[in-house]
Formats: sequence, structure tokens, C-alpha cells
Amino acid sequence: MLGSVAVSEVGPTGADADQELLDRLRHMVERLQAEQLETVPAAEPYLSSRSALKGAAKRWVFRLTRPATLRSDRLVTELANAVLELAEQVRRVTADLERAHGDLDRVDRALNGMRAASGGVGGSDPGRHAPVVDDAYYWRFEQRMRGDASSVLSRLRQYERFAVPLHDRLMRDAVDPTPDDLPLWLDLGCGLGELCRLVQEWGWRVHGVDSSPGAVEACRAQGIDATLADVAGYLESRRGEAPAGVSAIQLIEHIPRGDWIGMFERIYDLLRPGGAMLVETINGLNPDAVAAYFVADVTHTWPGHPETLRLMAEHAGFAAVEVVFLNPDHRGNAQDFAIWALKSDDGG
Repeated sequence: MLGSVAVSEVGPTGADADQELLDRLRHMVERLQAEQLETVPAAEPYLSSRSALKGAAKRWVFRLTRPATLRSDRLVTELANAVLELAEQVRRVTADLERAHGDLDRVDRALNGMRAASGGVGGSDPGRHAPVVDDAYYWRFEQRMRGDASSVLSRLRQYERFAVPLHDRLMRDAVDPTPDDLPLWLDLGCGLGELCRLVQEWGWRVHGVDSSPGAVEACRAQGIDATLADVAGYLESRRGEAPAGVSAIQLIEHIPRGDWIGMFERIYDLLRPGGAMLVETINGLNPDAVAAYFVADVTHTWPGHPETLRLMAEHAGFAAVEVVFLNPDHRGNAQDFAIWALKSDDGG
């Protein structure tokens, strides 16, 4: 229903390699800073000796010459700090470029749609895609049909039991993590950012994606990192850090059913090992939900069947797939269902 939620051993490459480099630089800076405070660094190999007398002599010489070497050590530490700051700036610029790429992709697809509508090159199969409606109309429709913000958040909180344990498992070995160390959650079709806010509350970094300018503007106004892009194009072109969680809440029913398998496969490829996919949609087995909510939205394409989506997730490669029925109606029948699918820790 509208806005209804319940909830090979290979070396590091890409974003993993970038993160590994940042971690090494941070460790180097911390070690250099700590050693500057030591009169005789405990880990200095030169000062080790099997002979206590020789060891004492070496330490005495080191103390004697220490003032002369401190200036050099300070310069090395400052240089390492500068390199670390540069690496972090490069990472931020890369993220900005990724968002800009998504915005450009959205513009390109909009232009292609205009060409198709005018009978130009690139026309598509009639009926394959959902009708495009005015953004302002769609959000009036959403406000009328999806319920108030508190009810939306209440339904979304049902996903805490999945997101929090996954976060804790991924972070179990982290010591004094910084905000950049938190796992990344990607919310496709993020809407007004309700799930993004909750995911942040549950300890994740979050990035939203939506094709609605109004939705992206609303997210950014709340401080939520969001990209304006068509979801299919974004998944095809995305580069950078592999997310540990990807969600698509009440989104798949807006996408042509022939593209569902490919979407699951792209999400699987995008996720880091041990990550998870969360997909929620209207329960196609509940005729009342289909009649009351699915057909009300002219941008819907096809209702989802729980076992069909389970099979698609398994086919994409997910190691464990769970179907969760949600939001019972007055008869006790689930109006929505969700797919919670885990990628194996080895990424296989």
C-alpha cells in the first residue's frame, strides 16, 4: 500500500581499498603522534639488544640525540596528517561526483522520455512503463493515501528487528568507530526520508535515491544525503562504497515486472559481503489490499506475489531469504509483505 511499511579470496578493491588506505593513514598518524610523546619509543627496533649494557647505551644515545630528531618527527607527522586530510577530501569529492552523476542520469532519462513521447528516436513499448504523472500531483496523492507521518514511522519501525542486529554484527569488531566507519545503508525510492531517519537512528550512515525532485529536496532539507535519479539507472551506474544494506519500500510495484529480476541481481552485486536487501510491496495475495491501494495509484505496474519475489531473490544469489507478512487488515490478512535477503559473508 502507498507508503505502507512494516518492515574467493580477493584483495580489497574500489571503496574497500579506499577505506583500507584511510585506516592505514589514521593508524600511521596516531602512531607518529604517540611516539613524539615518548622519550624512548618502546617499539623502536634500533634500541633492542640481547645485551642489557648495549641496550642501555643505545637508549642513552637516543635520549641525547632526541631533541635533534624531534623536529624531523614533527614534520613527518604533519606530512602524514596532510596526506590523511587529502585522502578524506578525495573520498568526499568522489561521493559528490557520484551524486552529480545520478542527477545527470535522471536528466538524460527525462530527455529520452520526452523524445519518446514526441515520437522521436528511443521510443519504448507502449504499456511497458508506468505513466509519468506530475510530481506535485503525486505528492498530494501520497499525502491523502499513505497516512500521517506518525503512522508511517510506526509501520517502518517494524524493520528495526532486522536493521539493528545486522548493524551490530557488522560493527562487532569496531573500536571507537568514527561516523565514516558506520556501515552504509542505501534506500531506493526514499520518498520523504522516513526510513532514512530511522536507519540513522539505528546507527547507520544512509543515502537516499528518488526520482522525485520534491522528495530529494525534502530529504536534503533534513540533512539526509540524497540523489535525484531513476533507480534503475542509478543501480546500473553507481560506483563507490559498497552498501551493507539496500532497501526498496513500496517501490517495486512502480517498476515494470520484467525488470524485477535484473533489479535484484544488481542489488546483490552492489552489496558488500554479509549485507542485506529489504524489499516491501503490497500483498498481491490480498484482493482487498490490491483493490483499495494498488489500483488507486496510476503509476503502479503489477502486484507482487510473495513466493515470486522470494524465488527472484534466491535466483539473484542471496543465501538466506525470508518472507515477512505485515500490516494485517480487519480480517487479519496481511496487506503488505517484505523480502529480507542476506548475502553470504564470503560474497559467494
